[in-house]
Amino acid sequence: MTYAAGATLVVPPPGPLADDVLAAVLRDSAVTHALIPPAALATVAVRPGDFPAFRTLIVGGDATSAELVDRWAPGRRMVNAYGPTESTVMATTSAPLTGQSGTPPIGRPVHNSRVYVLDAGLRPVPAGVPGELYIAGQGLARGYLGRRGLTAERFIADPYSTTGERMYRTGDIARWTADGELDYLGRADNQVKLRGYRIELGEVEAVLNAHGTVDRAAVLIREDQPGVAVLVAYLVPAVGLTTDHAELRRHVAEALPSYMVPGAFVTLDTLPVTVNGKLDRKALPAPDFGDLLGTREPRTVQEEVFCDLFAEVLRLERVGVDGNFFELGGDSIVSLQLVSKAHKAGLLIRTRDVFDCQTPAALAEVAVPVSAVVHESAEAGLGLVPLTPIMHWLRELGGPADGFQQAMMVRTPPGCATEPMSAMVQALLDRHDVLRAQLTRHAGGEWELEVRPPGKVRAEDVLRRVDAHDTDITEEARAAQRRLDPESGVMLQAVWFDAGAESAGRLLLVIHHLVVDGISWRLLTPELPELYRAAVEGRDPGPGQTGTSFRSWARRLAEEAGKPGRVEELPLWTSMLGEPRRSLGSRALDPARDRAATARRLTLSLPVELTEPLLTRLPAIYHAGINDVLLAAFAIAAADWQRARGAGRSVVFDLEGHGREELGGDLDVSRTVGWFTSMYPVHLDPRIPDREWPDVWAGGPALGRVLKEVKEQLRAIPDNGIGYGLLRYLHEEAGAALSALPTPQMSFNYLGRIAMADGDGDGDVADWSVLSDVDLGDGRDPDMPVGHALELNAVTQDQADGPRLSATWSWPSELFREDEVRALAEGWFKALGALVTHAETPDAGGFTPSDLLVDLNQNEIDLLSEEWGF
Repeated sequence: MTYAAGATLVVPPPGPLADDVLAAVLRDSAVTHALIPPAALATVAVRPGDFPAFRTLIVGGDATSAELVDRWAPGRRMVNAYGPTESTVMATTSAPLTGQSGTPPIGRPVHNSRVYVLDAGLRPVPAGVPGELYIAGQGLARGYLGRRGLTAERFIADPYSTTGERMYRTGDIARWTADGELDYLGRADNQVKLRGYRIELGEVEAVLNAHGTVDRAAVLIREDQPGVAVLVAYLVPAVGLTTDHAELRRHVAEALPSYMVPGAFVTLDTLPVTVNGKLDRKALPAPDFGDLLGTREPRTVQEEVFCDLFAEVLRLERVGVDGNFFELGGDSIVSLQLVSKAHKAGLLIRTRDVFDCQTPAALAEVAVPVSAVVHESAEAGLGLVPLTPIMHWLRELGGPADGFQQAMMVRTPPGCATEPMSAMVQALLDRHDVLRAQLTRHAGGEWELEVRPPGKVRAEDVLRRVDAHDTDITEEARAAQRRLDPESGVMLQAVWFDAGAESAGRLLLVIHHLVVDGISWRLLTPELPELYRAAVEGRDPGPGQTGTSFRSWARRLAEEAGKPGRVEELPLWTSMLGEPRRSLGSRALDPARDRAATARRLTLSLPVELTEPLLTRLPAIYHAGINDVLLAAFAIAAADWQRARGAGRSVVFDLEGHGREELGGDLDVSRTVGWFTSMYPVHLDPRIPDREWPDVWAGGPALGRVLKEVKEQLRAIPDNGIGYGLLRYLHEEAGAALSALPTPQMSFNYLGRIAMADGDGDGDVADWSVLSDVDLGDGRDPDMPVGHALELNAVTQDQADGPRLSATWSWPSELFREDEVRALAEGWFKALGALVTHAETPDAGGFTPSDLLVDLNQNEIDLLSEEWGF
């Protein structure tokens, strides 16, 4: 064009052509015509009368905003051009643009070019309907040099050509307007997924660019913190103005759904560009993710309390009022810790509130002061306690159970003394009713449990001090286990390993399983430093805040078992257990032969880089809980393992839960110590056809379908399965029917997340931390019958380098060889790894019927998701 017109070609200096450099070239060289990418043009400040020689401006190479047209169109001929390099070079151009006309179109095809807007079936779409843009005509390239595969993928047969031409698949989304021009809507690969939602980044950018304080915006998804994907907005303020991130957040929230509101905002002087003048997305700086978790500051005392509690239970430095509990790694067990700590801080919430509200801001709105709630009297927890379903299960298991216990080891500060240590243990015994329980076994096989008043169990009778040097900790743990005596009311043993004034010691707590569970330990161990300090300072630590007593809870369970709604669950549980199944092991489980002493164990650990996304990203994008993810992988591994053994493809097992379900608004057991565990049968069918197994193991779409299937099967079980135990053990007729059915051969128990440290070194281990470096036994009497042929107990250990999923498999030695169990154990970890791989694919995530308030099946949801992008 330059030579044909007798003009001068201006060659700018090397380097990025933007900002003052671009302005100087336009001004000093009196440029009259130029093709400039929008990202570079946006860096130049322009006022009316600037660049008087600059008569014709073509923008192209990237999306052009309405604001850019408003600034540059007055006083010159401005045209918006479109065309990838593959179409040499322009494929469409707009008519001359005018300001205040909104987002500019990319116009009509140039001479000798054809463009199509097609759907997924390569059919033309009507005006106003988005589709993918295809280019054909004489300007089209023949392909990519030396890249046959890519050429075949992008240059495809033109179904509308009569001469066998090809067309180029641009990957851009566009639509025809009513007057025959094209609107550019963004890249097909710019339509990203975040937590299961499809997001068009250009749509978010358009809303931000429409705000008066924003000159230019760019939006993208970052995952600088493993497992935490965040929508980030980068902003350049309008000349002379500043950007208010809170105001911009509200602005976007008013125009777009909540999932399209950026989680972080970053203000820059200018957006980085490449040497070609296009936006350099790789050069955009990472947000400060410490600030990200606290993007919006708390406005009230209650919001501040919940921000601090989120950070504490999730082991994060900081969480803002919009931080999502589950996306940051929370689960149902950690939610109980949150409820307990909130109560201690003077705020009452329910576990259901955590699931419904999920953020500090939302929880602060529903929380009520603890002082406004009527609490039961201290005496309500004393006296005879009705046996709960899990206690009946233990009774029916038979055999000796005096040593059936759970144990925990904590680090004690150097220089601890005997007297305050004893006072601390005494306070623990007096605070928590069930630690003073006494078991009576009657001749007919019935059991009776009674909680005695404070002071009935003396700390000096259950606390033993030993010299920490040259002491066999494992043997001391076994001895403490042997000293447990439920019929004498000895439910707790404590062993203090005193290391003297200069070194840290240890405290071993061994508690009979009748009165403790995994949640209880999360209540007990944080109290130890508080109670010890009170003893050292000579203060009365007080009774603490324990909410509903275990005795009141047990009574409510007995009432609940007789309700018509519970009895209506009987067909569900009958169907879970009704199908006869062949033995998984070499023979059926025999309580007389298969005792704890015969059990073997295998422990495997999943690395941090796989555990973190399992806890965060996967549950977030599938709107699921961590149990849904773990059990989907378990169902896959077990089905594959069973089909190799000719034992069927559906999986039946006993699932253990924390059992602290909400049976009424007047009950609060989030801070109550006791054995609340629920155990119920689950029948999962992953429904994997033979042809889809390779795709499942590869982390493909079939794996996502399995996760959705398992999630829905689990969601169909009411109240997390608590009804089974109520009917099986507390309802006479239903119990008779259920007891006649076969019991599952496997069990699965996920204990949640526990903060643990390695006690070998003194440097980074805090006082009163739970230690993980000692074998404290498996918690059973040697002659206690084994409950299942194969048991899996898993826990996430939060350690200094991050969370690790640890899985312990146990089985009677006569039933399986170790290599057989190892095959299943490694299969489970393989399935978990495949899920992590799957989570990184573009189409991973989505909703299932239980997520929605409307009556839709999975196929209908998937179709709507494809069409509407949610």
